[in-house]
Amino acid sequence: MKLHIRFVKSLWSFKSIANFRFLGVGSTIMYVLLLTLLCMIPVFSLFLVSLMSKNNPLNNFESYGLNPDQMQNFASTLDGVFPIIVAVIYIVMYVLFSGILFSGASILAAFVLPVAKLLKRRQSYRHLWVLSCYSITIPSVLLTVLFFVNVHIPYSFLWFWVLAFLICVLSITKIPRKK
Repeated sequence: MKLHIRFVKSLWSFKSIANFRFLGVGSTIMYVLLLTLLCMIPVFSLFLVSLMSKNNPLNNFESYGLNPDQMQNFASTLDGVFPIIVAVIYIVMYVLFSGILFSGASILAAFVLPVAKLLKRRQSYRHLWVLSCYSITIPSVLLTVLFFVNVHIPYSFLWFWVLAFLICVLSITKIPRKK
């Protein structure tokens, strides 16, 4: 199944997320990497707009002991390497966010393993890991949209994983019981 179809189905169908557990780990890794890339585009665009904005006065940094004139001179010397610096920052952000999603999906799978047993759905950790990777789609897109429209939710990181946990549990309930 194509990545964009999996993306759309994982936004609205818990049954589809439950069926995705049979997909391979490599395909799921590619999905999470592309999900991270998709969610990083708005974040990166806002980052670039704030960097390029001429309206940001550097006078706010005086309280930290930094001279705005010196900062302006330093910034003007970086004009030639600015695109390289921005590219490195974006790559570091991408790797960091991908790592957070992968490690979080691994921890989420460990948390839903006993829940699956409680619901009498015997699933391997591998299947639950794949399921948890697709369960983070809705929270990722939601958090990206909220960030893009400049809405800040307190403890958003915690709410992200609570929502992912709930989606994962609801997806587990759509798995048929073994007879």
